[in-house]
Amino acid sequence: MNNQLSDNTIPLVADIDGTLINTDLLFEAAVLLVKKNPVYIFKIILWFFKGKVFLKNSIFEKVQPDYAYLPYNNEVINFLKDEFANGRKIILATASPLSAAKEIAKVHPLFSEVYGTDDKINLKAQNKVNLLVSKYGDKQFDYIGDSKADLPVFSKCRFAYLVNPSGALVKKVAKLAIVKNTWKTGTATIKDYIKAIRVYQWIKNLLLFVPLVTSHSLSEPNLIIQSLFAFCIFSAIASAGYVFNDMLDVNSDRKHPRKKFRPIASGKISVLTALAIAVALLAGGLFFAANLSLAFFSIVLAYFLVSFSYSVFLKRIVLYDVFILALLYSIRVFAGAIVIDVVLSFWLIAFSTFIFLSLAFVKRYSELIQANDENGLKTRGRGYETADHNLLQVMGVASGFLAVVVFSLYINSPEVTVLYARPKILWAISFLFLFWISRIWLFTARGKMTDDPIVFALKDITSYFIFLFTGILIFLATI
Repeated sequence: MNNQLSDNTIPLVADIDGTLINTDLLFEAAVLLVKKNPVYIFKIILWFFKGKVFLKNSIFEKVQPDYAYLPYNNEVINFLKDEFANGRKIILATASPLSAAKEIAKVHPLFSEVYGTDDKINLKAQNKVNLLVSKYGDKQFDYIGDSKADLPVFSKCRFAYLVNPSGALVKKVAKLAIVKNTWKTGTATIKDYIKAIRVYQWIKNLLLFVPLVTSHSLSEPNLIIQSLFAFCIFSAIASAGYVFNDMLDVNSDRKHPRKKFRPIASGKISVLTALAIAVALLAGGLFFAANLSLAFFSIVLAYFLVSFSYSVFLKRIVLYDVFILALLYSIRVFAGAIVIDVVLSFWLIAFSTFIFLSLAFVKRYSELIQANDENGLKTRGRGYETADHNLLQVMGVASGFLAVVVFSLYINSPEVTVLYARPKILWAISFLFLFWISRIWLFTARGKMTDDPIVFALKDITSYFIFLFTGILIFLATI
């Protein structure tokens, strides 16, 4: 008899986490709290042992996600809108705090009733069943959910709607209720995981090979193997840092025209999964670094700590952020020298400092000129104003040209005659560097630069030719 009821006469109940949104509010809020102050990591652990209700309420009292920019499941939202337009009663019932549920109901004003975890009850599993049955009756409501925690609810609903369920969950729910519809949306692919760890950014780690080249050690296979091993380790550590950064920046990334499509920001990869990936990469990288050498382990750990500090708070401090970015580039060169046990020359250190500082200014300047409103970058966690762009450009161009000056002075230094048979050939590289830096800044000023100059260089055929000719000239100067 119940199955003959019209859909308009029976309420439709929807969950939030993993159903209405492609993420989990509790983990999102926890990450925001840690970003606010890393000390909260220890408080969260203490709150956990005091129970789920206490944990949720404590976290959401401190921070609130930006509900308007959450990664909503559009297919589910559109379905609810259609049902609402047909006069159906739509209910929101979630284990997330009631305050969060009400905020989401404001973003999508479809729900006639909203239920969530309060000061006494964690509205999950059996607690949710008891509430819904007491309000609407056994088999007198339909339910949209996504996890095995919803099985008790599905056992008491009329029709079941599943969002991104596993095959095992579909079979279990089919035994409890009539499965009316299943949505498969926003699931992560291998490509998404590759994007999350930013494999394309590993090209920066080629800087570890700079000491190998400048010390003319390319003829020593054991040093090449050590550098390759170090490259893999550094890539794992760097990827862990990128994942942590995307977790911490998830709120601001969702407001960015391009970054909102990143796997974590879009909800394709959950915060919990991202955390597991980052921890695994970090632990594995540090383990192998320690086996390589204590000095290499120390510099790799220093790189990660500086990178994490940058993600948490340093990126919000004017100029500090740019110099930290330059430092992160330079650390790679120092790591390459440590792994093959060579001493970096003054010239290489000076050249690296200026060229990486210029690239760091490119990154920040390109973000700044893309801001459409007066405080565009401030809303995304930056301390710059659009009026700063001229000064950033001057400092960036000057740093790039100073790098060329340092290289030119190096060509005339006594050290060059020891390493190169025909050092005068190296003068041509100075002109190539001048052209490349000028071109980078010209494209940046025109707003054609991506958020990262390294990414731009990867897609720029002219940059490839410049690097190729540089390598040829170095070889000709050596023989």
